Amino acid sequence: MLCGYAGYWPARWALADYTVRSDVELALRLAPGNPDYYLRLAQARPALAIPALQRAASLNPMSSAVWIELADAAEKDNDLRAAESSLLRAVQVDKTFAPRWLLAEYYSRRHDLDHFWPAVRAALAASYDDVTPLLELCWDLAPEPSTIVDRALPNRPDVWRQYFDFLLANNRMEAADAIASQVMQRASRDTVQSLLLYCDRLLQKDRVEQARQSWNLLAAKHLLDYPELAPARGVSLTNGAFAKEFLSLAFDWRVSAPAQVFYRHDITPSGVWFDFTGKQPEQCELLSQFVPLEPAKDYRLVTTYQTEGMAGDTGIAWRMVDVRTGADLLRGAGGLAASERREIAAPAKFHAPADAHLARLVLAYDRALGTVRIKGSLSLRSAALGFDR
Repeated sequence: MLCGYAGYWPARWALADYTVRSDVELALRLAPGNPDYYLRLAQARPALAIPALQRAASLNPMSSAVWIELADAAEKDNDLRAAESSLLRAVQVDKTFAPRWLLAEYYSRRHDLDHFWPAVRAALAASYDDVTPLLELCWDLAPEPSTIVDRALPNRPDVWRQYFDFLLANNRMEAADAIASQVMQRASRDTVQSLLLYCDRLLQKDRVEQARQSWNLLAAKHLLDYPELAPARGVSLTNGAFAKEFLSLAFDWRVSAPAQVFYRHDITPSGVWFDFTGKQPEQCELLSQFVPLEPAKDYRLVTTYQTEGMAGDTGIAWRMVDVRTGADLLRGAGGLAASERREIAAPAKFHAPADAHLARLVLAYDRALGTVRIKGSLSLRSAALGFDR
């Protein structure tokens, strides 16, 4: 008898689990104390959702999922007091991110700013994943970007970094400028990419000094494996030996070779190779880098390279393009002639005008007049830039 009684309830619960798939109400008669079945009933019979969820909450008051479901049903029924109360209960029993996120969303839908800002700060403080949706809510509700900093952002570097990324992604540079110094102060490995992207945006707007400060801060903290840039001392070119992988951001090299020019960058031995098929565009950029300049100074650019399979005028040349005026400061003096498989060093000189602070050093191909498009390869071993003393 004892064995039969002991097996009765497990068998009944197993039968209820099987039955709930087709008849949730019958399952509840078999196992009326199972809160999950009331959740199923709320989903199957929306008209009974609120009493069913209230019963589930009474049976399992420590389940935040039940309180969240009850809040959703109450809000749909326009019982806002019950909806808020249920979400607050979910936050009380569950210390994780999800219920706090939902509570902040609830207050945003109600445009209840007095409660929204504390709720969203608590949600961001507990966050562990992408918080972009919450930042979008903040931006939609904040009358001024500074409000988000003052009322929403917790003292967590990862959240500040995500907000910084959010501003950059949405091209809100003025707001990004306002918190850039705080992000720099908290700079770590996790913020390197963000600050490089910020540096890149600054360069696009010709804000060279702020870009250089951002770059140099990362270098000074050894978050970049590059020295600081110091144009006043003639230190303006980055990774001139091509000995490190290109960042393709900020002050490092960017490759822009077209599909018909095959490109390779090796670290050991270091160098950059371009193979021309003869089908490349007649004009194209191959490689470039933003270079901060010291105004009114004479410079010398020296390139170590060799070519193979080329003769005469290759059409390959460096240009030092003044960002403000678009003028080539090298004035055509940066050409790389065919070297007949010999490694040679080609110098080129230029003068930086008094108002020049930033230039783009560009390696480009421009088919020479009276010639066909080149075939063959170019191997760049190094590029060095400094004052011409």
